[in-house]
This record gives sequence, structure tokens and C-alpha cells, in this order.
Amino acid sequence: MKLIVEQCQRYAKMRAHTATHLLHTELAKIFKTTKQAGSLVDEDYLRFDFNADRLLTSAEIHDIEKNMNQIIYGASTVDVKETSYDDAIKL
Repeated sequence: MKLIVEQCQRYAKMRAHTATHLLHTELAKIFKTTKQAGSLVDEDYLRFDFNADRLLTSAEIHDIEKNMNQIIYGASTVDVKETSYDDAIKL
């Protein structure tokens, strides 16, 4: 058996996975208690499910998009860290 990693797909999924972390961080700024309830990460699609006590306003959605775009298109660095699931939950 031979395993071949499609680099373009892999990097696209890595970007989407990183976006889930950015989105979760932005949501935590708005909601005191919010938990990720699931997600779907693909090379051209991202779904992020979360629990909150109310719906987001249009202004909040706009602010989230603006803040995420500033990070994405800015000179931000991404640190990769391998950790256990339990340790990752604590971050």
C-alpha cells in the first residue's frame, strides 16, 4: 500500500481548520460561555457549529468577519503544536 498526500487539498484543509480556531476565538469575545458543538472542514467549505444563549446580530457578524480578515490577510504567524486532546481542550 502506498499513501500519497495531495498537498493542495491538505493545505486547504489546514487553512480551514485554522479558521475554526479563529472563529471560536472571536465568538468567545462575544459570548461568555460558548462551546464548539461540531465542525466540518473541507478544502473549499467550512461549517462551525456552536452553542450560545442567543443569535448573533448583523453587527457582530460583520465585526467577526472584519477581525478574522485582518488576521488572515495580516502578517500573523501560525504556530503548530502537537498535543493530547485533553491538553488541547485546556488551551
